[in-house]
Amino acid sequence: MSYIEFKVPPFPTLITGGYAVFEKGTKHFRRVFTVFDLIYVKSGELYMTEDDIPYTVGAGQYIILVPGFEHFGHKGSQTKTEYYWLHFLLPSNYDLVEKGIENWADIQESEGDLVTPSSYRFCLPCFGEIENVKFVENIFENLMSMNHQTPDYQLRQQLYFQEFLLHLQKEACKIPTAAERVVEETVKYIQEHFKEEVKMEDIAKYLHFHPDYITRCMQKVIGVTPNMYLNQYRMNEAKKMLATTDDKVASISQEIGIIDSTYFSKLFKRIEGLSPLEYRKVIHRRERRG
Repeated sequence: MSYIEFKVPPFPTLITGGYAVFEKGTKHFRRVFTVFDLIYVKSGELYMTEDDIPYTVGAGQYIILVPGFEHFGHKGSQTKTEYYWLHFLLPSNYDLVEKGIENWADIQESEGDLVTPSSYRFCLPCFGEIENVKFVENIFENLMSMNHQTPDYQLRQQLYFQEFLLHLQKEACKIPTAAERVVEETVKYIQEHFKEEVKMEDIAKYLHFHPDYITRCMQKVIGVTPNMYLNQYRMNEAKKMLATTDDKVASISQEIGIIDSTYFSKLFKRIEGLSPLEYRKVIHRRERRG
């Protein structure tokens, strides 16, 4: 297997991304691209060839297509296939190597000082399988929800993209820490129960850990508290409903587990910068422009 080796900082830059659906029989067109193209399959299968090497990319797997190499779909999808794609640039030189990083401690190349930043070496598999699927797909949803919005949102996209690359590197090192396992279970619980009233004591009881420990793990691994993650996840679900249905704000609020629709509207505006109805209007205007 090949790995893409590069140094950070600076981090790679996300150019754009999207979500696509291939109906049965559809295959990717042939091209030589000038930037990196990462494809993550949410459901179904993609049959991709790069540099004369065929790959079957199944649900929960990804492939990073390298600039300058011809890639194409060598076979039509056997079933309806959903996937996310990201185009990105590496601001520094990179190498294609045959061996990755096995020890997380080896990621740091040099320690910084008062005038020089620390230097790190990333070594990402060109083809791999995601272990924490829900966590990664939530990152993709966050990335997609910020497309075509204000500069503030587009800058936040870069942060989510960096978080995604960092997660890929951690999974490649095969080192899920105790804290990461706690976060994975916390995220799973929240995503399965967000339509209900979610209390820290319920999460703690489910995980058999103290609430303070769970909160520290969440802040350490993904930078947010359980409540912040719950709010963001609910807002993402609300945005989907605002964009795809004509449901009233009060109905959407109930659907995502927030009984008080006034509180929901205030929370939505605080997180997204727009009220729910303003967000719906922006999405509909964009759709009409095509």
